[in-house]
Amino acid sequence: MVRLFLLQAIRPLSNSLFFSKRFFPLFWVQFLGAFNDNVFKNALVMLVTFKLAKDPAEIGLLITLAAGVFILPFFLFSALAGQIADNYDKTWLTQKIKLAEVLIMLTGAVAFITGDIVFLYIVLFLMGVQSAFFGPIKYAILPEHLSKNELLTGNGWFSASTFVAILLGTIVGGFVSLIEGGLVWLSILIIFFAITGYVFSLFMPASVTPQHKIKLSVNFIKTTWLEIKYSRQYPQAFFAVLAISWFWFLGATYLSQIPVMVKDLIFADDKVVLLFLATFSIGIAKGALIVNYLNLKIRTIHDVRWLGLLLLGISVAIWLSNLAMGLIEQTEKALLLQDFFFELMPMTVLLLLGCIAILGGMYIVPLYTLLQTQTPQGSRSRMVAVNNIMNAIFMVVSAILIMLLYAIDWSLVNIFTVILGLNLLVFISFYKRVDDEIFI
Repeated sequence: MVRLFLLQAIRPLSNSLFFSKRFFPLFWVQFLGAFNDNVFKNALVMLVTFKLAKDPAEIGLLITLAAGVFILPFFLFSALAGQIADNYDKTWLTQKIKLAEVLIMLTGAVAFITGDIVFLYIVLFLMGVQSAFFGPIKYAILPEHLSKNELLTGNGWFSASTFVAILLGTIVGGFVSLIEGGLVWLSILIIFFAITGYVFSLFMPASVTPQHKIKLSVNFIKTTWLEIKYSRQYPQAFFAVLAISWFWFLGATYLSQIPVMVKDLIFADDKVVLLFLATFSIGIAKGALIVNYLNLKIRTIHDVRWLGLLLLGISVAIWLSNLAMGLIEQTEKALLLQDFFFELMPMTVLLLLGCIAILGGMYIVPLYTLLQTQTPQGSRSRMVAVNNIMNAIFMVVSAILIMLLYAIDWSLVNIFTVILGLNLLVFISFYKRVDDEIFI
């Protein structure tokens, strides 16, 4: 699987777009930013789990708090960030934001070395702020530097690289944080990659200078509501926002429950958990590259429907396979990684999870392109900001729903049944849209 993924990744490199000044610097700016975020976040989680927290209850509380602290700025600042991005040169803004990242990572290095948990959470919040302000820029700037025919390729590279960055950042942050002298090495790494990202931002071509200024508002509740209301005047782009947000709902659900599924249904060890997480991340990246390679486009609503139907079908298969796994009696010994590959049912679950990840990558990339092409240039950053807000809302709803279902003692199989039912309702709503209007 890894070999096929690498071949799929290497082939598009022959495309001159990847190495062009219009795309290459921006690609590395966003990749290194996503990588650094995940290195820091997962290093913090590992430190909390194995060094800083005193008991299991405190571990759970602090890890949940970490997720909330990072995502909170997306609610507070995304709408303002979208307005600012539509008001100024996006390249100039990117350079300032990446410079801020260098300062934040310098502060993060001090927090790592001192081991002050409050300090670490303050840095995590600042990282969330920096990501919230960069988020509306990275997708809104692409249509300014790429032609309409190149957008799908650019979005494919962005989506694929984001999930690779998440995977690599998770591995590096988790591993290096626990080795002897690891915190010093982590400090050096996050500063180095922040500086490298800033250097790449200096080579980005100038963005389009907006002709009409938007009045900025710091009232985040009012601004967020008004931006969501404003975005609905572009129904095709807003449909893309909702469809992308549903992807993040499903992705957050499956990712968060992989450790539970592996431990309680497959009865395997932590190395198998890493295998599942890697398969999911690589699968989404591969799906994004397949869209790139095949040049798939969403021309009508039916193109979303068939991808949605495939996603629904794989969701049914995952539910059935987990139902079957739930009927197997738990063994005394955890299934080891070297034995996992010879077990039919666990391997079936892994392959199905890989399939839903690949289809997810194929599903999300054209939707980002749809969002970009169906929003006017002067409003594009605000539409991306609305997308980020809606993504965050859907992921938080996913977390709350799962916590409530666990609170009433529902099993993982029952939780997947609820998710399957919700998935069915969502794609029924897709099928009710009968318009065949050309999108791209």
